[in-house]
Amino acid sequence: MLKSKTVYAALAACLTSIGAYMAQEVSMAEMMQVCVTSVLAIFLRHGVAKTQQSAEAAVEAASSAATPVKVAKVSKKKASG
Repeated sequence: MLKSKTVYAALAACLTSIGAYMAQEVSMAEMMQVCVTSVLAIFLRHGVAKTQQSAEAAVEAASSAATPVKVAKVSKKKASG
């Protein structure tokens, strides 16, 4: 997750909004809106990446299951009785 540019952009947005709040350039509500939106972007990006990995794994499993497998015939003996 730390390799994602989204994480660093979101952290930069949070730090910038906190700095703007400390400098009294923005209100608390505006600062919180930017921080919450940034954190949501991180988790949304992480969720999309996990979904993509799961979909690729499902495609891989489906393609390997599509190859025909030879099944040996089993002969059944009738019980004499």
